[in-house]
Amino acid sequence: MSDKYQTALLLALKPSKRLKKMVVFVHTLALGASMANALVLTIKISLFALICIHCWLTVRRLNAEHYTIKHTEALGWEVSDGYDFASVEILKSTVITTQTLFLHFIYGSQAQTWKSGHKKTLLVLNDALAGEDYRCLIVKLKTTALK
Repeated sequence: MSDKYQTALLLALKPSKRLKKMVVFVHTLALGASMANALVLTIKISLFALICIHCWLTVRRLNAEHYTIKHTEALGWEVSDGYDFASVEILKSTVITTQTLFLHFIYGSQAQTWKSGHKKTLLVLNDALAGEDYRCLIVKLKTTALK
């Protein structure tokens, strides 16, 4: 297919139910470990409360995150965290599987100094997008950013 027929890609990520279930499962394991140790009861109760609060805050943050990924031939790759789109450069360290995408990128203004710790990672599970959209994202990444 020629370049003039390629369409722009605009994908809004929704909160992943699988990721939230995994977070709750890991916190449940931590709750079990906090009660099954040999610490004093007050410390056990404190750990239990802290783990519960952390789980609640994490799930709440996951529900509030609304990322949008956009690719056009003219502007390249852009990411929005709910506000304005920012130009990004997709890194070769991005990991793509059929279930999960670890999208590594740097913002366009930081492209010259990314080795100093400015790399960002966006975790995209396949249930955060419709099936066809997830496949389109993978194909577009493989054909444009990860050549």
